[in-house]
Amino acid sequence: MSINQVTEKFETLVLMFMKMESEGNIYSEEFIHEQALSAKTFYESKYKVSLQDEIFNVVIRSLHSNFNVSMDKGVAIVDKDTQHQSWLPHRRSELDFFFWNRFKQYLEIEKKWNNQMIASLDDITDEIIDLLGDPQNNTHWKRRGLILGDVQSGKTINYTAISNKAVDTGYRVIILLTGTLENLRKQTQERLDSDFVGRDSKGILTRDVKNISVGVGKYGQKKSVMTFTSINKDFNSNMLNSLGLNLKNNNDPALFVVKKNKRILENLDTWLKVHNADDKGEINLPMLLIDDEADNASVNTRGDDDPTAINEAIRQLLKRFTKSTYLGVTATPFANIFINPDTVDEMVGDDLFPSDFIYSLSPPSNYIGNNALFGEDAKYGDRLEEIEDEVLPDKHSKSFQLSQLPSSLKDSLGYYLLVNAIRDYRGDLTSHRSMLVNVSQLTAIQDQFSDKISEWLREMRTEIQNFSKLSPNKALQIESIKFLYDIWDKYNLANTSGVDWKTIQTKYLYAAVSPIEIRSVNQRTGSSSLNYNNHQEFGLRVIAVGGYSLSRGLTLEGLVVSYFYRNSKMYDTLMQMGRWFGYRPGYEDLFRIWMKTDAINWYQSITSATNELREEIKKMKRRDKTPREFGLKVRYDPESLIVTARNKMRHTKTVECLISVSGRLLETPRLPQNEATLKGNYTAVLNLISKLDLGVRDQEIKDNFWRNVPKEHVVELLNNFTVDPSDLKFSLNNLPDYIEDSNHLDKWDVYIPSGDGLPVKPPINGIHIKKRVRKIMLEGTAILISEKKVRVGTGGDTRIGLSKIQIEKIKQKFRDDNLDSGKENPSDNYYLIQGRNPLLILHFIEPEINKVKYKTTVPMVAIGLGFPDFAERIDDKLVKYVLNPVEVKNRLMFEEDDDYDDDL
Repeated sequence: MSINQVTEKFETLVLMFMKMESEGNIYSEEFIHEQALSAKTFYESKYKVSLQDEIFNVVIRSLHSNFNVSMDKGVAIVDKDTQHQSWLPHRRSELDFFFWNRFKQYLEIEKKWNNQMIASLDDITDEIIDLLGDPQNNTHWKRRGLILGDVQSGKTINYTAISNKAVDTGYRVIILLTGTLENLRKQTQERLDSDFVGRDSKGILTRDVKNISVGVGKYGQKKSVMTFTSINKDFNSNMLNSLGLNLKNNNDPALFVVKKNKRILENLDTWLKVHNADDKGEINLPMLLIDDEADNASVNTRGDDDPTAINEAIRQLLKRFTKSTYLGVTATPFANIFINPDTVDEMVGDDLFPSDFIYSLSPPSNYIGNNALFGEDAKYGDRLEEIEDEVLPDKHSKSFQLSQLPSSLKDSLGYYLLVNAIRDYRGDLTSHRSMLVNVSQLTAIQDQFSDKISEWLREMRTEIQNFSKLSPNKALQIESIKFLYDIWDKYNLANTSGVDWKTIQTKYLYAAVSPIEIRSVNQRTGSSSLNYNNHQEFGLRVIAVGGYSLSRGLTLEGLVVSYFYRNSKMYDTLMQMGRWFGYRPGYEDLFRIWMKTDAINWYQSITSATNELREEIKKMKRRDKTPREFGLKVRYDPESLIVTARNKMRHTKTVECLISVSGRLLETPRLPQNEATLKGNYTAVLNLISKLDLGVRDQEIKDNFWRNVPKEHVVELLNNFTVDPSDLKFSLNNLPDYIEDSNHLDKWDVYIPSGDGLPVKPPINGIHIKKRVRKIMLEGTAILISEKKVRVGTGGDTRIGLSKIQIEKIKQKFRDDNLDSGKENPSDNYYLIQGRNPLLILHFIEPEINKVKYKTTVPMVAIGLGFPDFAERIDDKLVKYVLNPVEVKNRLMFEEDDDYDDDL
């Protein structure tokens, strides 16, 4: 048997021992280890061989990763005004959950899911299925919903589980729309073959039908699903007609896995109409349309009366069936939220706004996502390596000539080579290992990088082969070996890996590096460029170089090193590029990401925006709000105008929108570099401080804190304070008028926090202030306070002025609301409770001496405005904001990632 087969057999044996002894036990690390030792003794006795320590350790790490994972239920907001009734619980006893039960077996036995994870997935999908249309309801109905997940978090497993349950409950047709690329469609079809259909679709749509069981098919064939597409073929009406296939003569549930292509979608609808519909052109079967990457290509990017071709084709498919559910699935829902919920068109029906429900999934506990990398308390924040050398001009054409690889890319490549050696040392010999290189959207540029990397790898491999067996003293005289050793030393890999350099160099390095391949991944090369399934026995070791094809849905197995050099500031584009989000079982201590500083900065912003969006869903759930109200609430925020491509918002002229300030802290993290403006800001703050004796100094609070300061002083400050134009969140021209006109904002609390910097000299109005030290960063015309974090204060600033009892209640509420996140500390917004005064925070900033050489003699100040929660007082919550998206585009220098003319 191969090492892979022995590992699989032994892990299955350990699982059997664990189940036999699990009564009254929890799957602790000690319990797993004990059962593994017992299984090892049994294995060696039965097969008369010694089990290698490497295999034993690999299985132990795998089981620890799987059994220490939990997953909480999500949060749903639902439209209560429809005629939809809960139907699944009342019908459960009548249903045969054949497809779901075999899928559960598959997850438990082959995917090594623990019982808690399976139970959670069962509960989550039950909730979602119950929100879909009732397939046994004989009236005409339609449902529109959206599942919000995280990038690379397992959305596919959720909609696959939903598909299994949907056919169990009576859905007859499932249409799964993938992205716009064929390689992604093939990958998705292969996944559905394994996890839903149970048969290899390669031979199905031919006259030589081969019924090869795969995945769930090994756990039962009593019922079957007929797939009308295959790994080899997207939808093709001629092929189906030649085989005599249609829905009328097929009693099994039907599956279509189709990419979002105008011609293919229109052909599918024509075929459905001609060969399957009644005289009215309708099909009286319950249909579930799952729109994966629902923000990509599906959203109407023209006017309401002129929907784009793909959007129109999806709407026509839904109209073709008398009973249809549209279920969008995305990690970046911003574009979907901008869909007009009131759009109706006589020809194609209403648009795809998720008017019936939005379900926000909670990722499993072992998911490494936004907060783990870019949050305020990022667990893996130290894995981010800033790219300091110039790799490409921000704007470049296909004629650009790459003379040599940048040093930062060489460092990342060297790190990848070493990680392969470490994983071999650990015994993960058959695991896939991938490296991502995403530097340009242009195929011609990708090819140049791919060629240079291939050349570099050949030279490295040759020198490693010739000299790695030498003693370290001699080997380190060779440039390439010394290069790798310097990386080993820089990242303290001896401590991380538990092995010394000599062992890695002499015993593992060459064998680890030899199998590595360079693959270009784009529309031209197709899905075969990452054929992981053809390398199951030994594992594929690949450096994947690409652009758009690496940014939408495509999974890089065993991704351990990412090199990302792109210039986009649209939230949804950046999020989808984040292939590094996901799961790193057994090697979470090794992964690393190279990224531009401004990209790190923007991912920080994305994390904040996404967290706010999810918090808004929870808040609206508590207040029993609907998806329509949620969509409108998100559109109130002008910062949302930059989270997705402007053509997805269909705003072409000046936009007049509204912003909610209720329960929010607004800060000024982007100050202008102009010294005269900075001096004006400082003067405005001094002027306000000189009037603070008009308020009441709180003697019980040691900090500089005043209560009940008249609002006219705050208004005067805002009228004289200037931020950089790129600060969309704070660039509110009408904010002073709004405060002046609001009766509930008459009295303000003012807080001047002290930091660890130098004192402000001389004391201002007798007030002693120590500056807050911040690492600044320059971007365009702006000074970014706190560099990447795009904020000014310290978490918890807004709790000033609250009692200890109030603070403890807020913390407890936060813990209750975030059981699934592992977070312990409430955000500033949590402390902005109903009933308290609005809060003005004045920050005196001391720039830390770092690589940013920004010289100014003008004192730097920033401000924060904390608005308490106004609850249901909608009229009081909204501030008018006028924005021209063209101006935003010009001053932020967006790169439009919607059009990849050379990568499609």
